Amino acid sequence: MKRRLTIESDIILCEEPLIASYLAMLEACRRDTKAALNGINTELLYWRVVDKDSSIGDLLYHIAFVEADWLFTDVLQQPIPEHLRNGLPQEDRDNMGRLMHMGGETSVALLSRLDAVRTELTTSYSIMDYTDFRRLRHLPKYNVSPEWVLHHLLQHEAEHRGQINLLKRKAREASTSP
Repeated sequence: MKRRLTIESDIILCEEPLIASYLAMLEACRRDTKAALNGINTELLYWRVVDKDSSIGDLLYHIAFVEADWLFTDVLQQPIPEHLRNGLPQEDRDNMGRLMHMGGETSVALLSRLDAVRTELTTSYSIMDYTDFRRLRHLPKYNVSPEWVLHHLLQHEAEHRGQINLLKRKAREASTSP
């Protein structure tokens, strides 16, 4: 049987078809990210090639942090709510610009954080109309539309999923090398 490769935007509760399509693409992207994590253990979540590199856990924290930041700071122009901020207790980068090393969390905790942020994003976007979706937000460093933010988040997560898959391969190679 052939695989069916479509975007099922009718499953998203949103009256604006374009926004529903973007949200469906985000969900497809997240499914792929979660699939890349199937069977991963805690040791692999925090394995790094060298100490300065990021781990899979660091990348997952960063994905959630960036999604929350774009949604609240840029699109909604309000602080990240306390219930999400509690799950994002620190910035995602250190003073050298590298991703913070997290460590210690289970894959369940990391995925719960991703799910909580995504729920907020889906809820916020699903009530937007087309005009608001395309309306620029004027910020000190740039002007940005909610539409561009979703485009960016899709690309951002896909790029980090590539890093996750590379880290998994490198970890396997390191464990089997003589």
